[in-house]
Amino acid sequence: MLRSVFLSLLIVLVAYGLRSYVDSFKSNVEKEEMINLLEGVRIKSYSKQGIEWTIKGKYMKVVDKDLLLMDAELKSEEATLKAGEAYIDRTTGKGELSQGVELISKSIIAKSQRVFMDLREGRFYGDGKIEVLEGQNKAEGEGFEISLKPLQITLYKARTILE
Repeated sequence: MLRSVFLSLLIVLVAYGLRSYVDSFKSNVEKEEMINLLEGVRIKSYSKQGIEWTIKGKYMKVVDKDLLLMDAELKSEEATLKAGEAYIDRTTGKGELSQGVELISKSIIAKSQRVFMDLREGRFYGDGKIEVLEGQNKAEGEGFEISLKPLQITLYKARTILE
């Protein structure tokens, strides 16, 4: 009986040792997030309305499907947008512009601190303050929607300032 106990104990120890040996070959590496940092970036993108975007940045951080551009400039025939920081999801074309956003078109200049965007639709929107200048006319609002083709700006809680 003592022999069968020792034999059982030996089988358990050998099984444990073999299991440890097999586990030592498995990769212990967790899923790593790949981050790329690029300087002096220029990207082309196209919308459903035929708007061709040239996206520039001082540098760009790429994490999986997300882009983060610093000192970003989004340029099209219709308008140019400048922002301190731009986040863009590459799969959906949606994102956010922040840190002093400025939209400059042929006749209008619009300024806000934070703007959400959908590049594929050519649409920009937000719920923060916005200031729109057209020649000598100035309008302010809280909440807005901007469509680029054709250029149309809708202000919510708007007020005009005459100069």
